[in-house]
Amino acid sequence: MDNLSPITKSVSKDSLNGRVLIVDDDDMVRLLTRQALEELNLDIKEASNGVECLQHFKHAQFDLVLLDLKMPEMDGFEVCAKLRQMPGGKDTAILVITGLDDHRSIHRAYELGATDFITKPINWPILVQRIRYILRAQKNLFALRENEFTLSEAQRLAKLGNWDWNILDGTTRWSEEALRILGRRGRLSYDDFIEAVHPDDRKLVNDAFGNALKKGGSYTIEHRILHPDGSEKIVTSQGLVVLDELGRPTRFHNVIQDITKRKRAEEQIHRLSYYNERTGLPNRNLFTEQTNRALLIAQDRGQEVSLILLNLDRFKRINDSLGHTIGDDLLKYLAQRISDALHDSGLVKNYLNRENGSYFLAHVNGDEFLITLRGTPNSSRVANFTRNLLKQLSRPIKLNGREIYITASAGIAIYPSDSQNLSELLKNADIALSHAKKAGGNCFRFYAAEMNSRALERLSLESRLNRALEKDELKVFYQPQIELATGKMVGMEALLRWQLPDGTIVSPADFIPLAEETGLIVPIGAWVLSTACSQLATWKTLGYQPVQIAVNLSPRQFSDKRLVETVRSALRVSSIQPDFIELELTESTIMQDADTARKILQKLKSLGIKLAIDDFGTGYSSMNYLKYFPLDSIKIDRSFIRDLDVDQCNIAIVKAIIALSHGLGLTTICEGVETEEQRQLLKELGSDQIQGFLISRPLPADQIVTFLDKTTTSLA
Repeated sequence: MDNLSPITKSVSKDSLNGRVLIVDDDDMVRLLTRQALEELNLDIKEASNGVECLQHFKHAQFDLVLLDLKMPEMDGFEVCAKLRQMPGGKDTAILVITGLDDHRSIHRAYELGATDFITKPINWPILVQRIRYILRAQKNLFALRENEFTLSEAQRLAKLGNWDWNILDGTTRWSEEALRILGRRGRLSYDDFIEAVHPDDRKLVNDAFGNALKKGGSYTIEHRILHPDGSEKIVTSQGLVVLDELGRPTRFHNVIQDITKRKRAEEQIHRLSYYNERTGLPNRNLFTEQTNRALLIAQDRGQEVSLILLNLDRFKRINDSLGHTIGDDLLKYLAQRISDALHDSGLVKNYLNRENGSYFLAHVNGDEFLITLRGTPNSSRVANFTRNLLKQLSRPIKLNGREIYITASAGIAIYPSDSQNLSELLKNADIALSHAKKAGGNCFRFYAAEMNSRALERLSLESRLNRALEKDELKVFYQPQIELATGKMVGMEALLRWQLPDGTIVSPADFIPLAEETGLIVPIGAWVLSTACSQLATWKTLGYQPVQIAVNLSPRQFSDKRLVETVRSALRVSSIQPDFIELELTESTIMQDADTARKILQKLKSLGIKLAIDDFGTGYSSMNYLKYFPLDSIKIDRSFIRDLDVDQCNIAIVKAIIALSHGLGLTTICEGVETEEQRQLLKELGSDQIQGFLISRPLPADQIVTFLDKTTTSLA
């Protein structure tokens, strides 16, 4: 309990005189933080959400922002990114406070500009010391910048343009060099100077001037100057506000340097160093940098990286017979075709343009291209993408009135299974490419033979799954849900099964992820919902007392724009009461974009159906967000039930979830109940319902009627 209140007596009185903004949606956290920082003699402001934080920042400059990452509407990640883009935001220290102790969230916060982080529960003495250190470092940094500027001014004044602005009377004084850089003559006012600045850069310059005047400090910025003839110059502007003995600004001293040639040279050097001259694509140097970075990120996140080495078949023959000019044009055309394939492929659209992955294309040597895919879901998706890419490259190309046919081969190496360093991966991809060439070209090979086999098996499974629905191989099974207080069946969960013609059952663990990846889960999920609704209507017609049926929604289904209409249609066709249908979603599905998820859930709720969180406790487990969504039930994950009778920690967790759910008016359902001891313990803990093998395995519709016969009697 010691960490619930700030402890500050051991910290000596400070006089940092900094401006601090505390941003947290929890009133108590803001109060405790303010109390902890009182003795530092800081000017403290508070904001209860991200929008309010940004409003504060528009009207005042802060030395430090204490920012909670998990907030509704606008989370701390978005706030951090926006602060860094605001005037003066780059110089403000941002200390993020989070309960998320995973490396991914912390790494993301750093990428968006966070200075440091501290985790909840907050250790108040450490927080105070951390803030003291950050503020002192900020002061030292600003002092160092001012000293460097003064020294630089003294060294360069003889060869740089300079001008002074008397703030008191508005007069200005310009050197000849400054006027030459601006492309103007005569006496200029400050407004004349701003008019010479490129229109797109005027806000940057005005903001820099304004902030320096307010703080009595300095600035250094790069911007463009637009000459009367339309030509542009790139300049560095440095400014210093001169204060009188009372600390009031009196003069503005400015130094301006034309760096156009240097910037153009830097751009040219960068382009020559990092881009292929013929195709404009990144070259091997940039590929190496980007891919090494991708490997580090993948290592941190436990991801795979696929390296695809692509080589044109018999390209030398085209060069020799048609000439190098045609060869170069062909390379440009194919480079664009590869780039288009990456942008348009389902692999990129569905996986690699999200936060969890990335892709990179480079033209590394003659007729060779390299593609890096980070965060690829599995080898079959990479195989499918590569196969489609080779197919697109083999289409005829018309150049200078000629129709040219060319194919390509590819070798694929996977991090970390094939190697954990780039040079080895490239070597292995080259070995795989040579096998593809030996096989006749216009094909691909993985470095590992077993991966070729696995990829082909998965492609075959995908093909069979495409036909499974029309061949009536997919079945819906039902698992009873029992009310603990009465022992009666009050509901059931609809579960998808795939039974092959020979009677073999394909494990859901094999085909459900595949259906999700390929998008087949959308029509399959719609069929499951429609089947469950129709089955419920049939049972009602036969005179059985209706019970609630729970149907799972996958992430891909939840993001489908037709979801609400799909549910409405299933209800309309079956004519069943909506409140007998419950849709189950996982925490991770709705927490990817909480605001959008809430809107979708509200639309679903308006249909009259019920909503449940499935596998609660395995994802975000955000108690604060439970009240944010229109939920009816919480399904406690089986991982907490498995060792419930021997694990006191699991008992405490389940008890807390049940108490929280009941406090919010939510029904609790415990999954994976297999023993009588678990059932009895859950009854004592107050769970409302259970399901699991203790009651019954999932059964087909014709067998589940045995339980429907007993809905009025106890099954316990």
